[in-house]
Amino acid sequence: MVRTMITLFGILIGVAFLFSYATVSDADWTVLREDDILRGDGIDGMLHDVYFMDNQNGLVVGDNGLMLVTTDGGTTWEKMEIDMRPPGAGQRPGGRPGAGGGPPGEGGGPPAGMFGGGGAPPLYNIYFIDENLGYIIGGRGTILKTEDGGKTWARKVARSDAPATGRRGRGGIRANLMGIQMISDTTGFIAGSENTILKTTDGGETWVGSSERARVGETRNNLEGLWFVSPTTGWVIGSFGTLMHTTDGGETWEKRDPGFDNNLFGIYFIDENTGWISGQEGLILHTTDGGATWNQQETESYDDLHDITFVDAMVGWAVGGFNSVLHTTDGGKTWTISNIPGAANLKGVHATDQNNCWTVNDWGVIAGYKAQ
Repeated sequence: MVRTMITLFGILIGVAFLFSYATVSDADWTVLREDDILRGDGIDGMLHDVYFMDNQNGLVVGDNGLMLVTTDGGTTWEKMEIDMRPPGAGQRPGGRPGAGGGPPGEGGGPPAGMFGGGGAPPLYNIYFIDENLGYIIGGRGTILKTEDGGKTWARKVARSDAPATGRRGRGGIRANLMGIQMISDTTGFIAGSENTILKTTDGGETWVGSSERARVGETRNNLEGLWFVSPTTGWVIGSFGTLMHTTDGGETWEKRDPGFDNNLFGIYFIDENTGWISGQEGLILHTTDGGATWNQQETESYDDLHDITFVDAMVGWAVGGFNSVLHTTDGGKTWTISNIPGAANLKGVHATDQNNCWTVNDWGVIAGYKAQ
C-alpha cells in the first residue's frame, strides 16, 4: 500500500513537472512562477491577488503576509518583508523583553510581520490610487498603506463603531477584509467577512465600521468586494447573492436582487453604467444601465469565478476554479475558456492593457498573458 502511494505521488509530481514549464494551449498564457512543490525555494503560500503598475513593475500577495515583487514583467520575483505589527506595537518604553520595549527581534517585540504571538495574517487585496498611494488589506482586520509606490508599508487602524461594552471598550475589527476603494482624497470604504463595512474620512489613516460575528446556528454573510462608480453611488457584493447599493456615499445601503443566490466574488465597472460581477458556478452578470438591471452572460463555465477585470468596454478576463481563465473581446457577449496547467484555484487577475494580464493561484503559481 505504501509503495502504491509513493508511486502515485511520483506520477503526480512528474505530471506537474511537465506542466510547470508549459505554455497554455492558446500560446498566450505562460507560467512565470511554478507551484510551491516544484519550485522548492522555501517561499510558500497561497497567492490571492496581483497588481501591476505598468508592464514591468508588479506585486502579488498571499498567505502569512507574503508579498513578492517584480521589476521585469514577472520573469523573476523577490520576497519583500513587511512589518505588519499594529500601530504602536514594539514602542512601549520600558517594556519587558518580548513585550514591546525595543526593536523587533531584539527582545522588544515579535519579529516584523508577526504580532500577538502568531504568524502574519493573509493578504487578500491590492488597491492603488496612483503610482505612489496604495493599500493592501487582509485577514484579522489588516490594512496596510504605502505612500512611496510600495517601497514601504505601514499598518493602519481598523476598529468597531459599536458602543463600548465591559472592560474591553471598542474593539478592533478582526474580519477578513476583501475589497477596498477610496472615493476621494479623504473618504474610502472597505468590505469584508461577517458583513463588515469600514469607512475612512482621514485619508486611510483610521477605519471605523461594523462587523457582525455569527453565533452557532447562524448564517455568516461575507462581503467579497465593492465598487463605487461615483462619490455617491456604489455597490457591495457577497455571499448568497448579496448585492447592496448606495446612492448617498455609503450612509445607507439598499439590498438589490441580482436574480441569483450564488456567492458573488468579483465586481468591475468601466464607467457609471457598464459593469460586471463574477461568481459561483461560472456566473457572470452584466449591466449597461448603472445596475438598474443585471443580465447573465453565457460563459459555458462550471467553475467558481473569483475575480474579474476589464481594460475597456470590450476586453476583459475572469479567473477561477481549476485554473480556468475566461477571456472576452466583445464586452462579454462571448467568453473563451482556457486553463493554466494544474488544478488549483485562480484567485486574482489584473491587466494593464488588452495585451498584458497576470493571474495568481492558491498553489503559489503566477501566470502572465501576452498577446502574440
